[in-house]
Amino acid sequence: MQFTQKFSVHFAHRPSKGKIHHPIILNRCGGQPHAPSGLITTAAQRGFMPKGFDQPGGRISAAEISRNFGHWQDVAASHPVLVTHHGRPRVVLMSASEYFALSARGDIAPDIADFDLGMDGVTTLAAHMREGFVWLDRDLRIRGLNAVAAANMGLDADAAMQLDFETLARENEAVATLVSWMRRVLRTAEAVRFEMTGVNDPSRLYSVCIFPFRGGLAYTFLQETELHELRRASEVWRTEHRALNDLCEISIFHVNPMGFFSYANDYLCHILGFSRSDLERIRLIDVCAEADREETARTLNTLVCGTTESHVGVFNLMMRTQGVCRLKVSCAPIRRDGACIAIAVVGVEI
Repeated sequence: MQFTQKFSVHFAHRPSKGKIHHPIILNRCGGQPHAPSGLITTAAQRGFMPKGFDQPGGRISAAEISRNFGHWQDVAASHPVLVTHHGRPRVVLMSASEYFALSARGDIAPDIADFDLGMDGVTTLAAHMREGFVWLDRDLRIRGLNAVAAANMGLDADAAMQLDFETLARENEAVATLVSWMRRVLRTAEAVRFEMTGVNDPSRLYSVCIFPFRGGLAYTFLQETELHELRRASEVWRTEHRALNDLCEISIFHVNPMGFFSYANDYLCHILGFSRSDLERIRLIDVCAEADREETARTLNTLVCGTTESHVGVFNLMMRTQGVCRLKVSCAPIRRDGACIAIAVVGVEI
């Protein structure tokens, strides 16, 4: 390939960050690159959509630019030119001044670390959060809050903006705790997370996160009383379950809606002579005495369907040694979102 004009080539040393690969600055007749020079980048269509090149001279083929490069370099000095290869956008020829301007604005190869959400974005996010959101300046004056926070305070947004946290801290112990954490965040510029009781209702429990925000700080809070109570109930259940297992005379097992064992404690495995893995491959009615199978299947069905919420009766279970173990049992369904996921059975030998 031969050009009628002579060009010098200068490689730009700006990192590509995976977006722009080796931009080349071209300059006629040697010398330093200057603003009207052309620039080819391999990130063509990212910065400019093909629709923007519909103007005359805005789109050319690779063959055309190779035949008359000097002309198209002059065109690119006034506006970007899209170069296509087999009809597909391949590269963009643009002036060096426009490339440098775009680079300075971060429009080419933007770094996610430089992303600024802006106040409109913050407002939109805060409005759709399930957490309360409050923004304060360094004097702990409220600069903004979302509807969740205003409702929790029992005030409208305008009234909430007039609150003085310093005054409230002298009157309310919970607010004093909150303010002490705020001062720490302002002093250290580090986010903190903690739990605290409600300002207006001490029986409520809230998780709070305070973090530096736009020259001051912001905090989010979420009411987690019910979650805390569920965790406490779960701990009680686990403790009671462990205590029952330690008696070594209580059989505890779960049956899934298909009738298969999904859990069996050590004592049941011991008295039946089966391992836990063996039991989890068979159905409850398979180890029931033959005369009781129909009644047992009917009982499980009523529990799964919700016809009854509990059942007390007797299961005659066959042991591996061919004997029969009589259990007095209490059965109840385990539900999740209203659907039965298993039936819990507790039994003692009789």
